[in-house]
Amino acid sequence: RLPRPGDAWRRRYKSLCLHDPVWYDHLPYLSFPDHWPIYTPKDKMGDWLEAYTQIMELDYWPETACVRAAWDEQRHEWTVEVERAGRPHILRPKHLVLATGMSGFPEMPRLPGAERFAGVQHHSSQHAGGEGWQGKSCVVVGSNNSAHDIAADLWEHGAEVTMIQRSPTLVARAETLARFRTLYSEAAVKAGITTDHADLTVASLPYALQPAAMRPTVEQMKRDDGAFYARLSAAGFKLTYGDDESGIGPMYARRGSGYYIDVGASELVANGEIKLCSG
Repeated sequence: RLPRPGDAWRRRYKSLCLHDPVWYDHLPYLSFPDHWPIYTPKDKMGDWLEAYTQIMELDYWPETACVRAAWDEQRHEWTVEVERAGRPHILRPKHLVLATGMSGFPEMPRLPGAERFAGVQHHSSQHAGGEGWQGKSCVVVGSNNSAHDIAADLWEHGAEVTMIQRSPTLVARAETLARFRTLYSEAAVKAGITTDHADLTVASLPYALQPAAMRPTVEQMKRDDGAFYARLSAAGFKLTYGDDESGIGPMYARRGSGYYIDVGASELVANGEIKLCSG
């Protein structure tokens, strides 16, 4: 839909970084360089996707949107109508992959009186960065990854920020997750565990068994970071560790949301620099 590969990343707020370590994010046939940062900034990720498209000679159409698709039972093929740079095209593939992503469609909360509000309102996907917000009073609705990132970004640029937490959030410190993600780490690479080996090991555990397998890890994290969680709770932040205390992995698979991988914003919430209205 967009002009260049990676533009979906480039258009996001400036402070956005991947919260998964680099060893978790390699693409097929072309790994990230050894000097790559552990947590990839969004523009760097966008540039890598564009370079990957060129180096791998992918048959890639920019500025193209799928208008409709229908399965032809007689011919055993799809009829796919796309619009490329304003011109319609009909494609007839045998296979069609629906890869719409899990975070590609903005969901705006419907708030009474929003149409009369004189200030600026926008979804996180439209937030460019904290510049220009100094001295303003800002409300961030939500308490997951994007909400924390944007709240911290606004605070760093001198805004007064209040976070609205509508339901309990699972918070896991990035440093703590790194200790338990031993298969995707620099130590694993040095031990000869490739990404392929790590993927096979993780994929070999059936989904039905994952919650039980993760509970001991969650209990250990709660012990290790007990003081951290106590400070968040004292600030009024509502915490959860998953529906069955199984942590971030099963929650991601089930919901794709409901969590924050802490890279610093939780400290601002705990000490009151980001104000909180919970419940």
